[in-house]
Amino acid sequence: MGLLSAFALFLAAPWASITQAELISGNMNAFRHPVVAVSHGAGPLWLLDEGAEGLDKHSQSAKNVADIFSRIYLNDAQLPKRILFISAHWEARSTGLEISKSASPEMFYDYSGFPAEAYELVYGAEGDPEFAIRVKKLLEQSGITSKLVDRPFDHGTFVPMFLMRPQADIPIVTMSINDRMFDPNDHFKLGKALAPLRDEDTLIITSGQATHNMYADWFPEGHPIEPWALEFQSWLDKTLSSESTQTYKERMESVIAWKKAPYAMKCHRTPDHFTTFVVGAGVGMEEDAPAAKKLNGGWGLGHMSFASYAWGVDSNLSGAVKDEL
Repeated sequence: MGLLSAFALFLAAPWASITQAELISGNMNAFRHPVVAVSHGAGPLWLLDEGAEGLDKHSQSAKNVADIFSRIYLNDAQLPKRILFISAHWEARSTGLEISKSASPEMFYDYSGFPAEAYELVYGAEGDPEFAIRVKKLLEQSGITSKLVDRPFDHGTFVPMFLMRPQADIPIVTMSINDRMFDPNDHFKLGKALAPLRDEDTLIITSGQATHNMYADWFPEGHPIEPWALEFQSWLDKTLSSESTQTYKERMESVIAWKKAPYAMKCHRTPDHFTTFVVGAGVGMEEDAPAAKKLNGGWGLGHMSFASYAWGVDSNLSGAVKDEL
């Protein structure tokens, strides 16, 4: 079975900078950490030696994600104490949300049909049970129901984290979404409820896919990008990125009403992989702060966008994004 076929089967089965004085004093809460909304790619392919259509670990798209930490942080002294990670591949099966209290999360290989190396991957970051309790209490203050559970790292978490921080030296607490009980406005409000954590030495990462239609025809590398995917991606850039001429209110309303965007339902047959972008926007969007910076672009399969964005990085981020990569 080819890797693209295997990928099809598994999908078909259901900052602003800190001052020198702050570094010397060790006051790592003196700044607000960024927020990142990352596209996590096609299954585990970005971690494999042999991939499909330029989607393996040697591909430019994988390298783009691997560069994210060096682009949002000037040096390791700025790194967060912990990461709160929200993956599109964890959907709560009950009322409210679920938060992982695992002290040492195991691995969840939520795919099938890939080479043996895909099932030998171990991302060894620790969890942070005490911080999980903090997240739960913070959500309670906003009237959001949640519960603590034990949860391994799914590929929506471990694939981008392997690339961004292979050292696995920053504790990670993962949290679900809930498209069954929450609408986009609810998920945006969830992001707002989580925003104070940025001031508590916490990096918040949401992981999904800018476009994600696994039912559309798959095309080889070099094939022209499908017009419908390009139009949705153009809308997304205009809505999220600092190149946008929209007001904060317009951008917020546009994100919440994302299903009305051009070809939204064709780019996302199910909402999960864009819901995480809505949560990320909820965390990162502020009326008196700049819009997001586009970290990277790129395409696969002729219509899968690898666009990622970050809020709160204007003083750190430099370099133009080449969307054709």
